[in-house]
Amino acid sequence: MSQDPRHNLGSWGEDLAALYLENQGLKIVERSFRCRFGEIDIIAQNSEVLIFCEVKTRRRDSFAAPQEAVSWSKQRRLIKTAGWYLNQRSWDGELRFDVIAILAPGGREPVVEWIQDAFAWE
Repeated sequence: MSQDPRHNLGSWGEDLAALYLENQGLKIVERSFRCRFGEIDIIAQNSEVLIFCEVKTRRRDSFAAPQEAVSWSKQRRLIKTAGWYLNQRSWDGELRFDVIAILAPGGREPVVEWIQDAFAWE
């Protein structure tokens, strides 16, 4: 039984995003963190900021850019999930929500866009 191609693309995109963030000097703290409220694709940090990252990967942008898939309701779930994560751990620094948008057209190099502070903690 083969896996869903969208799942494979999403997993590949998350791997690429984690590598990209590491190359930017961030430490990956967790991948695919799940709780009853939802999932956070990547949790990363630098010395001062804990970053909750949503990764969106698309093969083409003909309908919408990947980051446009992070709707208001998705943002609410991410904030709740991050809150639960923080209740389980101690962190005294800043917090931020980022989106990593990856456009991966067949046969060409993927384009990675890192949208820092994509939406606010409310």
